[in-house]
Amino acid sequence: MGVRENIARWWQGRGFGIQSKTDYEYLKDVIMESLPYYAYDAIHERRARLIYRICNHDRQRHIAMVGAFTPEELRAATMAMGTQPETVTTMHHLHGRETVIVNDIGETAAPLWDRALHSPHAITWDMGSMGLIRFIDGRYSEHYRV
Repeated sequence: MGVRENIARWWQGRGFGIQSKTDYEYLKDVIMESLPYYAYDAIHERRARLIYRICNHDRQRHIAMVGAFTPEELRAATMAMGTQPETVTTMHHLHGRETVIVNDIGETAAPLWDRALHSPHAITWDMGSMGLIRFIDGRYSEHYRV
C-alpha cells in the first residue's frame, strides 16, 4: 500500500472529505463504531463485528455477500439479519441487491469490485481487503477508502 493510499484511508476514515451527511453518519455509526454492542459477547473477531454492524444497520435492505467468509463472520451476519445471508459470485447476480459485502477485493473479487466502481448509483467503501457496496437510486457514485 502506497503513501497516498494510507493518507486517503486516514483522511476519509475520520470523516474528512465526505460531503454527504448520510455517508458521514454511516461511516461514524456503522463502519468506525467503537462503542460496545449487546451481541459482542458472542462475536470475537473484529471483521465479524463489522459485518454484524453492517447487517444490523441494513437489515431492511437486500443484503448479499461475495467471497469466502469465516464461519464466525457468517454467523454474525445471520445473527443480525435473522436469516442466512445470500452469497453471490458475479455482478450479474447482484441485480436488485441493495447492499453487498465483498471479501478479498484485491484478489478473488477484484473484477467484481472494479465493475462496482464504475456502476452508477454505487456508494463503495474500500476497507483494505474487504469492501462494501451500497446501491442507492438517485445518488451519484461515491468511492471512499477507510
